[in-house]
Amino acid sequence: MTLREIVAAGKTNIKVGPWKAGKIPRADFPLAKSAYRLGNAYRWCIISFDAVGGSFKCAVIFNRGKAKYEAILAVANGTALRVLCSYQFHEGEPGWHCHAACGAVDALPNGIMRGPWIRRLPLAKKPHRRREFLIDSDQRAIQAALKRYQIEEKGPLL
Repeated sequence: MTLREIVAAGKTNIKVGPWKAGKIPRADFPLAKSAYRLGNAYRWCIISFDAVGGSFKCAVIFNRGKAKYEAILAVANGTALRVLCSYQFHEGEPGWHCHAACGAVDALPNGIMRGPWIRRLPLAKKPHRRREFLIDSDQRAIQAALKRYQIEEKGPLL
């Protein structure tokens, strides 16, 4: 299974958690051996859902004042997570981009954000289609993650 197949798949059991500030506890988003450290100016929430026989989490991280946004998609593997993609915007970069795992999900290591299996799309020196931040509220931050990873329950056709 690949990231592309997961994004295209139907999602169920979608839950959007409350917004919190500061570091993300390992219990909420288990990466490596400790919490995902953020300053108190950063707000975050966790979106969870099921798809293609797995359980997924998306950490939405937002700081309006610093024009910083990140939506980290990961799949549960036991008590750990395998990071699939990080969709992000931050000043100093040419625009919106992803750091995505391009191979089979089963081959990814647990709890590691970056490694040789991750590719930046588009490449840093290539043109970027979207350059404006446009995230001005918690609700828009959640909507951006839901849209990027196609997190919506598929209903029957009428």
